[in-house]
Amino acid sequence: MTTRRTFLKCLAGVGVGTLLSWNVALPKTALSRSFRTIERPWTKNQKAKLSFVVVSDIHIARLNALRNFSALLKDNYNSKPDAMVVVGDLGDGLPRDYHILNNELNRHRLAVDYPIYWTMGNHEFYGGFYKKGLWSPNTFPNGETDALAIERFLTLAERDKIYGDIWLNDYHFIFLGSERSRISNRNYLDSAFLSETQLNWFRNILIKNKKPFKPMFVFLHQPIPYNSLEGLQRGYVLQWQTLNDILSQHPEVILFNGHTHYEIDYKYMVSEANFTIVNSSSLAYPIDRNRNLIKNWAPGFVVEAYDEKVVIKGREFLSQNWINAAEISVPVQA
Repeated sequence: MTTRRTFLKCLAGVGVGTLLSWNVALPKTALSRSFRTIERPWTKNQKAKLSFVVVSDIHIARLNALRNFSALLKDNYNSKPDAMVVVGDLGDGLPRDYHILNNELNRHRLAVDYPIYWTMGNHEFYGGFYKKGLWSPNTFPNGETDALAIERFLTLAERDKIYGDIWLNDYHFIFLGSERSRISNRNYLDSAFLSETQLNWFRNILIKNKKPFKPMFVFLHQPIPYNSLEGLQRGYVLQWQTLNDILSQHPEVILFNGHTHYEIDYKYMVSEANFTIVNSSSLAYPIDRNRNLIKNWAPGFVVEAYDEKVVIKGREFLSQNWINAAEISVPVQA
């Protein structure tokens, strides 16, 4: 278990306070290495008030992505989570991607007896790179609009807005997402655009629904910049300063991101902010810190909420193994 003294040494090593002076508070997250190798389904601890699975970047039409997603659903069937959240990049925003995804969900419809919640990723806007189903960046945006991309996503998510919230077992889940893309403005690239309306809604709902000793789970595909134990994670949110200012007032928040595809490792997956940021890798094709593909690996998280803490454990769904050195415990905040 990482002690306060050990963590202070780590802080000195990563140069906190230079680029990210807004994000230098000591973490409330306790980190621990986990060396579990037993191949068996996980089951919800009877003391847990809530259990759910978090994955991101499933890229359903890519090579082996459907295999990985199917393995995830099979593992969930054995384990019976209360819910699952997919943190963006479901495909490339094409009708065929949603068709493939819906077909797979329908194939497992008897096993998927829990709700699935979705957030908008940058690749949900990638239909603009395709012409008649073929990759055609030279003719971008190929008649595609942000509105069309958002409409396809909302049809799957069964929501009327990119952002929204739900309550599950008396825990608050909040979903954020980009409302514009490079289709509207080439300078946006793959960054998230959060409107003032969305940010004000988020600010108000955090204040309104704050409860003592109750975490709030927030999901946004793109990360804001933050320091981890081993270095700087760059950000991909255009309004990241405003978003960070809002989050900094709420240490009870646990924010899940995707987008980077980086492997799940306790040194990199958690921020040093005064709220908790967790990066969820990619179910379809995770990469190591040198950006090399990690083959035959389908990572994500199992999250369990208790009265006094939230435990987040890395899981590899192809082998049904816990991921070594990928378990964190977040104390509940008053």
